Formats: sequence, structure tokens, C-alpha cells
Amino acid sequence: MISDLIIALAYFMIPISLLYLVRRARAKLSFNWAIVLFAAFIILCGTGHLLDILVIWKPLYWLQGWERALTALVSLATAIAILPLVPKLLSMRSPQELEAANQRLREEIKLREGAENDLHRSLSELKRAVQELEQFAYITSHDLQAPLRNVSGFSQLLMRRYKDKLDGDGVEFLDFIDKGVRQMQTLINDLLSLSRVGRGEATFTVGPLKAPIDRALAALDPVIRSREAVVKVDEGLPSIKADHSLLAQLFQNLIDNATKFHKPGVVPEVHVSIWPEGSQWHLLVKDNGIGVPKDQLETIFAVFRRLHSADDYEGTGIGLAICRKIVRHHGGEIWAESPGVGEGTEFHVRLPREPIMPTSPSVPRLAAVH
Repeated sequence: MISDLIIALAYFMIPISLLYLVRRARAKLSFNWAIVLFAAFIILCGTGHLLDILVIWKPLYWLQGWERALTALVSLATAIAILPLVPKLLSMRSPQELEAANQRLREEIKLREGAENDLHRSLSELKRAVQELEQFAYITSHDLQAPLRNVSGFSQLLMRRYKDKLDGDGVEFLDFIDKGVRQMQTLINDLLSLSRVGRGEATFTVGPLKAPIDRALAALDPVIRSREAVVKVDEGLPSIKADHSLLAQLFQNLIDNATKFHKPGVVPEVHVSIWPEGSQWHLLVKDNGIGVPKDQLETIFAVFRRLHSADDYEGTGIGLAICRKIVRHHGGEIWAESPGVGEGTEFHVRLPREPIMPTSPSVPRLAAVH
């Protein structure tokens, strides 16, 4: 009897400890119900020992039977709850394994931090190199204007004064010089335009989109007339927050491209539209021109990238690079889509409704060479 009492006492102390554990570590344990059922099973076992002592003096066999039936049900429920936990318990790592895994994790974190520091340093160096290159391109392009003006001026002077004394080849050579000078001046102007984008303070203001499009069309009016192109712009254009002088340049370059690369014998048609898209504006310039090969849709935005010779289509190969820089200056994105050669091209632009003011870190000034 005394042994039954001691056993019963132990049976009651164990579940109390388990229930205390569940209460204190409820958030950390994923198998609370299994522990509670196990505690209930142990309590019923202890109750069974107490009933074994009690029936010595009083034959409460019916109560003992109900208690054992309940113990059987709880034990079965406990077994069902514990079975799925066995694989998890077997897969648990030992303290030594956990320490080794933590050590590997610490080493990986250290390596990753080192790689991130190297990446940040490389990005800073790359950004500085790009800024210095843009500064160099600006100064170099600016200083090339003076000798080009001299070449152009003297070639025109030769043409006026000595044209009658030159033979056919001499006149043709002077024409080649004049044409080369004009091409170089166009190239320099485009390089200057590319280097100027983002150099000054950003001036994002809210204004009607129609204004920069009208400025672009006015600047392109002689070209559009000479190409007999039709440019259609959607009605009811919204007001957007942007650098509108840069937007005029963006539309001028895109519309110029769209009317320039047209199919022979086909009237160039260009459609400009815009619509809201979440927190952005989606602009579209669509044409019915010669199209772009699918494998060149990304490379056409690179500087000096041309798909055709200057004899077929005039230009410097910088216009789309300027467009991409303008769009990125606004925190947007630009891409081209084309079904293929001869199927026209769509230029898509996404601009945030609230452009983030770009940072303008100091750039080492490069001295101009005279």
C-alpha cells in the first residue's frame, strides 16, 4: 500500500512538471497537445494506483472500471499524437552538430559580408569611373567644336574662292570634307546631350505632358514634313511630374527614330499614347517602320549601336542611349518590342508618378585641354 502511494505521488508530480513546462515554453514548443495528453495519461495512471488502494476498504469496482477505460482512451490518444513526432525527434541534431552548423553559418555570414563590402566598393569605383568618363566626354566634345568650326569655315572658304579653279575631283573632295564635318558636329552634339543628362540639378515639376510633346513635334516639323510622316498623339494627355525639358528631348528622339526607320514606299505612321499603371505612367511610341530583330531589342540602347549603315539611315547611334539615360534619370525603365523585321516597333516607357530626386555626388573636375 505504501509503495502504491509513493508511485501515485510520482505519477502526479511528473504531469505537474510537464504542464509547467508547457505553460512556460508554449511559444517554443510545436507539440504542446502531445505533452498535455501524456500528462493526462500519467495522472490517470496515478489515479488508478489510488483506486487500487481504495478498493481494499471499499469495493468501488465500477469506478475503477470507468477510470481504466478512460486511461485506455487517453493512452490511445497519446500514442496517436506522439507517433508523428517520432521522425521529427529522430531528425533533431545533437548539440555538437548544432554548434558545427552555427560555426559554418558564422563563416558564411563573414564571407558574405566581405563579398558585400567588395561589391559596394566596386560599385562606388564604377560609378566614379562613369562620372569621370561623362565629364571627360563633355569636355572633349566641347573642345572639339573649335577645330571643327575651323575646318568647316576654311573648307567653305575654299569652295567659294577657288571653286572655279578646282577640277571635279577637288570639288568632290571638299564636299566630302563638309559632309564629314557636319557628321562630326552631329556626333559631338549628341555626345554633349548624352553627357548633360543628369548633370545639373533635377527639376521635377508637375505640368501637362502635351507641352514637351508639342516642343518635340515643333523641333521635328521640317523632318516630319520631309519624310511625309503622320504623327498621332492621344487626346486628353494628363499632367505628370517630371523634368519636362528632358521629356521633350525623349519624345524628340523617339519620334525622330520612328519616322526615320520607315519602309520604302510606306507612309511613316507614329502613335503616341500614355495611360496610368499603378504608381507609374506607361508611355508608348508605336510606329509602322522596318522593325527590329528580336535579338537586338536590348542592344539598340547602347551608345553608338547601329543596326544599319549611315548611308542607309543617317544618325550617330546615340539617340536611344540618351532616351535610356533620361528615363533612368527619372527612376523609370524603357524597352522596345517588335514582332520582327518589317513589322514596326513599339517603345515602352514607364515613369514613376512620384520620381525620386537623384543624388548628385561630387565628381572630380577634369581640366580642359586647350
